[in-house]
Amino acid sequence: MNKLELKLCILGNLGVGKTSIVNRYTKGVFSLSYKSTIGVNLVRKDINIEDFGDVGIQIWDLAGQQSFKIFHKKYLQGADGAFIVYDVTDTLSFKKIDEWIEIFKKSGGKSPIHLIGNKIDMRGSISVSENEGKSYAEEKKIGFTTTSAKTGDNIENAFLGLVRTILKKK
Repeated sequence: MNKLELKLCILGNLGVGKTSIVNRYTKGVFSLSYKSTIGVNLVRKDINIEDFGDVGIQIWDLAGQQSFKIFHKKYLQGADGAFIVYDVTDTLSFKKIDEWIEIFKKSGGKSPIHLIGNKIDMRGSISVSENEGKSYAEEKKIGFTTTSAKTGDNIENAFLGLVRTILKKK
């Protein structure tokens, strides 16, 4: 039996922790020093999902800078699902979620979207509450998880949640 292959994209403003999330999930590491993603970073991970078997995941980590948005349509084509990430300490990144969803939908159709509120380890600096994120996700009928790429909190749950949602639709 052939292994199922999924393409996931991770989108959000510059500095919200997209690359940190991907590195925590795929390599189990966190680094305080990251360079901005230029264009796209492609990472792969094989997993086993109960009731579905082996699944190969391609994770497309897209640059958040305005100057790279012209490439997003091409990178997003054929995506099976997407993460939209905001930084819970940065209200502006939360306000840009609609824009990122629109970019994804224009390129990727109606694939499942999962919202991630990242950096929950920065408790004293949180400006977007978990309830705000949850309410937004419920209103848009998308998945939602708060995470910390630094500590690893809920990273695995976010990926498994989106992958299961995709597999159930297939």
